[in-house]
Amino acid sequence: MEPRFYAFDPRPTRRALFVGACVLAVLSAWALADARSTHNAPLAVARAGLTGGLMFAFVYAWHRLRPRPGWGVTLSPRGVELARPFTGSHLQLSWGQIDSVRRFGRGGDVLGLFLDEGGRVLVTRHLFPSKTAFGELASALEERKPPPRFDA
Repeated sequence: MEPRFYAFDPRPTRRALFVGACVLAVLSAWALADARSTHNAPLAVARAGLTGGLMFAFVYAWHRLRPRPGWGVTLSPRGVELARPFTGSHLQLSWGQIDSVRRFGRGGDVLGLFLDEGGRVLVTRHLFPSKTAFGELASALEERKPPPRFDA
């Protein structure tokens, strides 16, 4: 098995974050304008602060989710290497550490790597450019570590 790389490229998620940040910027400006023109200034300033804080959180997430070289999931004979979206670090898992792989969530949009030690690593579909790319990764992992069969 030669190493296969599945890149993270969450374009739809980044678009939604950008649009959300723009809407929050407008709401922030509206709240500040309301604070200048009404007698209810403390509440309007609080609204402006809340929407401004959310706007900066959206911009931070938008920036951290930009595509970068080597940012994704690599399958190799030794195991799985996952790039973590917000920390920038990589998580190395050997095949022996992974107990099972299961899809769950609405429509199978979350891939769970369940570890022997009892932990789990979740990989969500929104990090990939398409459902096809996510499906290829899930199939490759399930081929190597099939999901457990439950007694009926």
